[in-house]
Amino acid sequence: MNISDYKKKLLCFCFSLMFFFEFFPVEAVPSRDSYDRTFQQETVSTDKKKDEIQEDPLSNEGEPNAEPEEPEENPKITEIEIAPGLTEKIYKYKSKDEPVTAYFLTADKNLYGLKPALDRDLIPGRQTTSAIVKEHNAIAGINASYFSANGEIIGIMKLDGQIVGTTYFKRTSIGLMPDGSAYFGKVSYQGYVTLNGVTQPVSGVNCARDKDNLVLYNRFYGEFTKTNEYGMEYTAQNGVITAINKSNSKIPQHGVVISVHGKAMEAFKDIMVGDTADVFETLGEPWDSMNEILGAGPLLIENGQVHVTSKEEEFPADIGRGRAPRTGFGVTEQGDYIFAVVDGRQKGYSRGCTLTEFAELMRSFGAVNALNFDGGGSSAMIVDGKLVNSPSDGKERAVASALLLMKRE
Repeated sequence: MNISDYKKKLLCFCFSLMFFFEFFPVEAVPSRDSYDRTFQQETVSTDKKKDEIQEDPLSNEGEPNAEPEEPEENPKITEIEIAPGLTEKIYKYKSKDEPVTAYFLTADKNLYGLKPALDRDLIPGRQTTSAIVKEHNAIAGINASYFSANGEIIGIMKLDGQIVGTTYFKRTSIGLMPDGSAYFGKVSYQGYVTLNGVTQPVSGVNCARDKDNLVLYNRFYGEFTKTNEYGMEYTAQNGVITAINKSNSKIPQHGVVISVHGKAMEAFKDIMVGDTADVFETLGEPWDSMNEILGAGPLLIENGQVHVTSKEEEFPADIGRGRAPRTGFGVTEQGDYIFAVVDGRQKGYSRGCTLTEFAELMRSFGAVNALNFDGGGSSAMIVDGKLVNSPSDGKERAVASALLLMKRE
């Protein structure tokens, strides 16, 4: 081979190498340290105090089979100090390659108190969580009880010492103790009415009267019972029957209307004005000694452990299964309050979560006891007069009740 041929072949080889590196660049192999999770500071436009990015509480760091993630997909927590003892956290992460956005509000129990509230303090009725928060001049609030289409409460509820809602099921509720602490447990209602020595069980409180039912209506139901003419109603005040009507009786401020149909009506057919009336209601102890109770369910966390009781409490599949927007309430080991909402049903923004995932989220943010509230399109969190989450209906849904956060005086 002469020198000229050698130069030609060498030149061809060099051009080949240039072509290869141009179209097939070789990347440097990253070190193991480059896969460590890092959280970059971000600026959040807000009139609140400085936001900051914190460590992911659900990080799988340290697990031998943990998959590394690209930095732009790292979970992020944005923390906002609303006021002394009141902190909002927005948590964004990915689940099954889809985004999830969750909101947490933590409140110091020594500075803030809880208040269950109704739409205009009446049943039935519905309005947005924002409106209920504004009406009661609360600092924050989340939607609470399950409810029927007309706004009747489905679940145990007690306000100002009076039972205003019931359910046939034994389900998780929170009761407010005199010191402001929240008591968690399952509760069921029992009630009996005795008129002139004849006793019948109570079917429900402040709800539609059905076949063979006995329903109690008190001042929280409004001015009248709104019942049809196929029953009989006895107004009881101070242990005495003061009026008898067939339907739509006026409800006394201090007393009840006993509305009956079918077998219950037959049992009371001989009752007259002036006869004795004894109304007995109980939730058992310690519930009977509490003035404020709010029921929903199922239980999510018990004594620091995830314990979802949707089957035990007989919740239907649309609540107990699948991923959906969620609302919940919990307390920390110190007794501070946690309001929680997870958005869902919004592709590309937030897919929602299962009850177990929701429980795990709440525990990761410090809850040692927690229960689930009504979710789906009802899920809403109001902080400092503003809706902070994105309801799946595209706007706030009108609901029957809310759990409010009030500043202690």
